[in-house]
Amino acid sequence: MKFMEIEDIGEVIAERVLKRSVNNAEPQDVVVRLGKPRQYPGGTDYFCPFEISGLGEPKIRYAAGVDGFQSLQLALRIISTLLQHYKREPSVDLRWLEQGDDLGFPGET
Repeated sequence: MKFMEIEDIGEVIAERVLKRSVNNAEPQDVVVRLGKPRQYPGGTDYFCPFEISGLGEPKIRYAAGVDGFQSLQLALRIISTLLQHYKREPSVDLRWLEQGDDLGFPGET
């Protein structure tokens, strides 16, 4: 599989709004958008685009897999890993529904 730049997430199939507060400041929205898995142009593998905004510069990323399911599963795991990284920053409260929750993504510890 070849790395490619994606400028458009395409059809959004799911969105979750989290809240992030630094040093007890007013919480700001962190929006996670998941795009519909698509087949690589001219290939047989799939990629699933996603975007996390509200944590620095928004950037569309993707996970690749041999089929749509695998690309979707891997995208969810990457999202989880990225969010856990930001959640562990000192003086940061990142939550979905309540303080200390797991943000609702698979693979979290």
